[in-house]
Amino acid sequence: MRLPSQASSVPRTSSIQYLLKTIGRNSLAYYFFLPAFLLIVAMTIYPVFYSLRFSLYDSVMLTRGSFCGLKNYIKIFTDPTVSANILASMLFIFGSLVLVLPLGLTLALILNEKKIRLGPLARTLILLPWVTSQIASALLWRWLLNPDFGVVPYWLELLGFGRVNVFQSGGVAMTTLVLSNMWRSVAFSMVAFLAALQAIPTNLYHAAQVDGIPPSKVFFKVTLPLITPTVLVCAVILTLSYSNIITLPLVLTGGGPLAKTEVLSIRLYREAFSYYNIGFASALAIFNLMVSIVLVIAYMWVLRAKSFFR
Repeated sequence: MRLPSQASSVPRTSSIQYLLKTIGRNSLAYYFFLPAFLLIVAMTIYPVFYSLRFSLYDSVMLTRGSFCGLKNYIKIFTDPTVSANILASMLFIFGSLVLVLPLGLTLALILNEKKIRLGPLARTLILLPWVTSQIASALLWRWLLNPDFGVVPYWLELLGFGRVNVFQSGGVAMTTLVLSNMWRSVAFSMVAFLAALQAIPTNLYHAAQVDGIPPSKVFFKVTLPLITPTVLVCAVILTLSYSNIITLPLVLTGGGPLAKTEVLSIRLYREAFSYYNIGFASALAIFNLMVSIVLVIAYMWVLRAKSFFR
């Protein structure tokens, strides 16, 4: 009779041997993979550790000063202006996600229907904002919403709403920023959801139709659970994109009015390249990275829960 420890050691040893044999058989593939891995380390991992080290020092212009420990991180949690930046970032990220994901899924469901005419043309028109540069999109919306000569305020004045300045109120400016970001990025989620919908076997829908299941129930019991991995991927990619976006809010609102739309990425940019406070900017960058990781873990926990769609 084997002892439990001896029985458990056998598969562990065999699994290690199998892993070593697999690496040996695929050694050429790992050699081809090595340049890409080194590039990722040089362009991503090394800057993170460099910023982490720089965040523990005071900075004099663009040079590293004396060691200050966690002073820059303490400032993040004690400075009320940084708290306002974090709040603006959360409103911008979640406001955009709440609009982009359902709208992208709706557009994908419409374009997935075989009866829709001009489907390729509609996809092209929806993709145009996504392939347009952020600065061009921001300048376009800034021109359309300009209170002096913009098209949108002009038509609102003709309809009796008066001359509207969307950049004068913090809430309206944030709403405008979220809507412009939705217009720019909804195409990404639409394309991802459309690919996921087309990968679902059609026999599942035929079986549901034969059983007389209502379309709404088919959507929540068949379609939505099968595209959950795509929802997770879109949420993760868009969250990382929104948390690091600079050009759109900087050009469109400039962080105003009264820093109501100054998201954390704009504060980081200004601390680094306007005030030359590299130490505090590095701490903000590390903090922004940690927040993004926490959000990604939360998405994975929620969307992979077994009872989420039941």
